[in-house]
Amino acid sequence: MKITIKEVARLAGVSVTTVSQILNQKGGRFSEATKERVLKVIEEQQYSPNYFASNIIAKKSKTIGVIVPDFAEQFASAIVRQIRDQLEKKGYYLIICESSHDFLKEQELLSQLARIAVEGIFLFTPNDYSGKKIIEHGRFQEIPVVFADRGLNKGFYGTVKLDEYSGVYRAIEWLIAEGHQKIGLIMDNAEHYHLAERFEAYQQALSDHELLIEEKYIKYMPLTITGGYQGATDLLKETEVSAIFCCDDMLAIGCYQAVYDSGKKMNQDITIIGFDGGEVTQIVRPQIKSVRQPYQELGKAYAEKIQMAIDQPERRMDDRLFHVIFEP
Repeated sequence: MKITIKEVARLAGVSVTTVSQILNQKGGRFSEATKERVLKVIEEQQYSPNYFASNIIAKKSKTIGVIVPDFAEQFASAIVRQIRDQLEKKGYYLIICESSHDFLKEQELLSQLARIAVEGIFLFTPNDYSGKKIIEHGRFQEIPVVFADRGLNKGFYGTVKLDEYSGVYRAIEWLIAEGHQKIGLIMDNAEHYHLAERFEAYQQALSDHELLIEEKYIKYMPLTITGGYQGATDLLKETEVSAIFCCDDMLAIGCYQAVYDSGKKMNQDITIIGFDGGEVTQIVRPQIKSVRQPYQELGKAYAEKIQMAIDQPERRMDDRLFHVIFEP
């Protein structure tokens, strides 16, 4: 049975405060005999302090909670790695939880993270929290929450926004300059996300170059490798596309597989461009071109926001804007 600090104090014949101060190296005012007596009881009884309880009292756990929709989601995992690298330099560590995109699961995880006294929370979410009175003035039960949601929620601590439009527009424009007239699009099916900027950029680039926007060239699929495979298979069977833009790299990997299975050659018969620019598009040969997210800059911006929110929880923050990059 685990011994408590009260029992340590009783066995050593001192107060709980005395035990606590000696444990926390603040026992300078006590005699060596008192310190030795307390430490001997601790050793004999194999006492270990409840650091979670201490964290709740001190509110200095040096831990940051992170809620992601899916561990396999490339955007969240890449950003979290960058955030981790930034915050570990400051002595913080991350506790990462998966919500499976579920709104109720997110609320449950918020409560669990609050119970273990994290100092701040990153919430990667496809869900709208406006008007829900769950996170108010940027905080959940007094813990600062920074949204990482492509600007869906207006965060008290500001939003890290991405200009996706310009990067996608440049990618479609490049395809047109390469001679592609029939360009397919594999788009999200809005099950969890609605990537409107990417769709609008595709449409506008075609329109600006006087190319028809045909519904048969557009497939709406889940943002998965399977979704990309199915979407590309349908496009290759039903149309004569020579290029396909995928609004997510997972779709692009599935598309790549479909092109291979069809007997067509990448970058000769079909050109594929993805979106995210993560490691997954670099491991295949030939590599898949991709509109790249500035992950390092985003991770640094998020890390700075959570640090400022912890230090100054009442301070509102401005939004920050970053641009995606397309380099063929």
